[in-house]
Amino acid sequence: MDVLSKSDPQIVLYMKNHEDVWKETGRTEKVSNDLNPVFMQPIQIVYKFEERQDIRIRVFDLDDPGQSIGMADFLGELELPVGQIVAVRSLTKALDHPRFQDCGTITVTATEVGGHHEIACLKFEGMGLDKKDFFGKSDPFYELGKQNPDGTFTTVYRSETIEATLSPRWRQHEINVKRLCGGQAEQPILFSCYDHDDDGSHDFIGYFITTLAQLRDRANASTTVFELINPKKAKRKKTTSIQVAIDFTGSNGDPQTPRSLHYIGAPEGNHYQQTWQAIGQIIQDYDADKLFPAFGFGAALPPHGQVSFEFALNGNADNPLCAALIARLSPILAIIASSGDNRLFGDKREHGDYLAINVLKCDHRPSW
Repeated sequence: MDVLSKSDPQIVLYMKNHEDVWKETGRTEKVSNDLNPVFMQPIQIVYKFEERQDIRIRVFDLDDPGQSIGMADFLGELELPVGQIVAVRSLTKALDHPRFQDCGTITVTATEVGGHHEIACLKFEGMGLDKKDFFGKSDPFYELGKQNPDGTFTTVYRSETIEATLSPRWRQHEINVKRLCGGQAEQPILFSCYDHDDDGSHDFIGYFITTLAQLRDRANASTTVFELINPKKAKRKKTTSIQVAIDFTGSNGDPQTPRSLHYIGAPEGNHYQQTWQAIGQIIQDYDADKLFPAFGFGAALPPHGQVSFEFALNGNADNPLCAALIARLSPILAIIASSGDNRLFGDKREHGDYLAINVLKCDHRPSW
């Protein structure tokens, strides 16, 4: 029981033998700075239905890496027969202590592991995770959860922590399929990602739910992507689909002259590029996929000089999505010549919760 910090709990399991002597059977790992620890290291025992098997679960606070259990602070214990746990699969009981009351509770889950030797080999990478630390990037780790009969999840694996990155690459690991999903390929698996904090108050980044069958189906794909969901963030921020339209009509002036709004020689970008750079840096965070349908209107397009009042800025009419801000599209903008017509394009494709069409024109009237 630490005074200036949280406890560093570890569990030791004892089983009573035929001589009524308690013998240590196994230990979990130590969880640092956590009053609500979830232990990853399972303790396996041989369950005998025809016998009464009493176990004692003792919780200790280990301050130093080399500290022995005999020198650690005792936090509480639970004594019960194994059959009581097996009957309900998951059991929560209060811890007992000879000197203190209200020492917390412990939840014990029983899982049958015999007779199933299939192993799943898993490797996860993150990309563009949320920044949770004020002065630096996140320190992400993830947990895998197995679904219980009541719909809740029990954590069965915790990855290592990758420090100071928003695009972590965790180590490949193996896990028994029985432990991961009860040997059922269609049983849901919970993936939860957190930002590690030394004080144990890990920040939640997001989650997704998949199945072993789904992972197997996508195993041959070069990349399998799951979007992390953060319910609090989803409630706080609506998604928006943003489209951009830029005026290329003759009223902008000759793009070869500095007076033109489409002048292609300015190192800081022309007026349209600067305007979208300023607007886009703000509103792009509200676009879920960061892909922007970007169009132009009123230009004589090469190679034949035919005037178009709706064309994709990336040159791909079937997929006009741009992953970069318009300021980075100068090579495309540079080859488009101005025409003399000043008509607006009119097709507005709605997508998402909100549709924002930002029309950049050469006059001073707002167009939204």
